[in-house]
Amino acid sequence: MFSKYERQKDKRPYKERHHLYTGPQYLHPPERIKPSKSVHWNEAGMPTYEEIPEGAAPPPAAAAGGEEE
Repeated sequence: MFSKYERQKDKRPYKERHHLYTGPQYLHPPERIKPSKSVHWNEAGMPTYEEIPEGAAPPPAAAAGGEEE
């Protein structure tokens, strides 16, 4: 089921629609949330979580696509 209003064309003029995406909120990206846990996968394929101490840098993420030699 869906709403009869779900797939209607936006009836605002181009200037109004364009103004939505050209404001001060799009000039600077928001600050990222610092991770509080790191995830490690064991041999069985289950995740284990470790708390990251405050102020410590998180461990670097593994490179996607395989192991480095």
